[in-house]
Amino acid sequence: MAANITTYRNGTIADGVSKLILLVYSNNPLQFSINDTMADDLINGTLSSLNQSSNVNKKLSSTTVVSPQNISNGKSVTIAVYTPPDSFNNQDTGSNITINVNISDPNNPDARTLYELPIKLYRPPVVLVHGLWMNSENTWVENNCTKINFTKTMTDNGFYYAFADYEEHNSETFDPCYNVFGNYGINSIRTTIHDILGQYHYFSIAASQVDIVAHSMGGLMARGFVQQPDYKRKDNYMKGSIRRLITIGTPHFEGPLAKSLYEHRDDWYCTDGIKVTTALNCKVEPKKLRTIYADNFNSCIDKGGIEALVPKSNAYSRLYQTNVKSYAIAGTWKPNANESYKSQETYYRTITDKDDFNLDNTLDGDNDDNDLVVSATSQLGGLPKQTRQLNSNDVPDHSALYCNTVHTDFYIQDKGIFSETNSPYIQNDVIRLLSSSDKNKFADAIGIGSPCNPSK
Repeated sequence: MAANITTYRNGTIADGVSKLILLVYSNNPLQFSINDTMADDLINGTLSSLNQSSNVNKKLSSTTVVSPQNISNGKSVTIAVYTPPDSFNNQDTGSNITINVNISDPNNPDARTLYELPIKLYRPPVVLVHGLWMNSENTWVENNCTKINFTKTMTDNGFYYAFADYEEHNSETFDPCYNVFGNYGINSIRTTIHDILGQYHYFSIAASQVDIVAHSMGGLMARGFVQQPDYKRKDNYMKGSIRRLITIGTPHFEGPLAKSLYEHRDDWYCTDGIKVTTALNCKVEPKKLRTIYADNFNSCIDKGGIEALVPKSNAYSRLYQTNVKSYAIAGTWKPNANESYKSQETYYRTITDKDDFNLDNTLDGDNDDNDLVVSATSQLGGLPKQTRQLNSNDVPDHSALYCNTVHTDFYIQDKGIFSETNSPYIQNDVIRLLSSSDKNKFADAIGIGSPCNPSK
């Protein structure tokens, strides 16, 4: 078992993995049954004997009969194993529900219940991962005095979250093979998962997995974490640390605008602190593009992150298809963010010194939808393109495309446009997705079409 049998727990999380051992002193067989459920109703979890729990061919059930085992001094115990469901089947906003396990005499079904054992079932914790040049605060909480209600929405709906913040290294590569611990972003995910699960354990809650919600390059960090040699361990039953992965605006396949920035990093431009112009129009001393980004935007284009996002980079070649339950959320500026689009296109015409630079064509040669930074094709990671109908509470399976939604608040020049993490539609759908018990809602993998990991 993942935990020592002497470790006391009063509950577990709904990850389908974090088991509990139910131990009752008895010299007679006992029947363990989840209250108010039929034997084939698994909505609140399953029960099995200690021996049956490792039998993958055993039919799952919410009831089991367990024979006693001798321990010492003439005493005997019956031991059942409770396996939680893999979803929190509760539409309320609470953080936990109580599952009652009835313990009775299997030879006398009409007799009263001998014991009733309450088990607290909690929502899995959520780890939030930011992207390139960003941090947790300006991605999920507040950006330039603009309230981003993502974390408030999660708290209001009973979710407990933690930030995987790698702000000091947010200009660096997502390459999963960058160093011995993956890279700094990957290690922030690893450390945050360890810490937040440790908090659950401190409060006597069994917990082996988390949900991850990641924006932009943070989704690539999460995928890279799955490739690390310590991802599957005994303490997560060799199932890995992630129950569900939701990526938002993630460039799963490429970031063509990164190519423009990287190729022109040593070209000369002028800036007034906000607007960048060509060196020919300078009224002040020109600077290299890399210097302008570092000095004025606190964003480095020569630290590895931008180079990694260039199509067909070494970093992308080492990022494999990620076989984790996944959902891709994508944004598109269309149809109404026209001024935002013109501003972004004009900027890159300046950077590339090409009057005919076309943003849509650059991001995807087929004039695909995009969020002004990443094409919808890249954001969807090989999952289907399905426009989210905002007048419906039904979230499409596997993936969704949100109109009038751009990558971050920085790009908004029109009214009625949302950034991806500040969209109330996306925020509410993330809650729906994390709470869903629909087995088909999440895809089995993301980054479909990426290289296959030869070691898997």
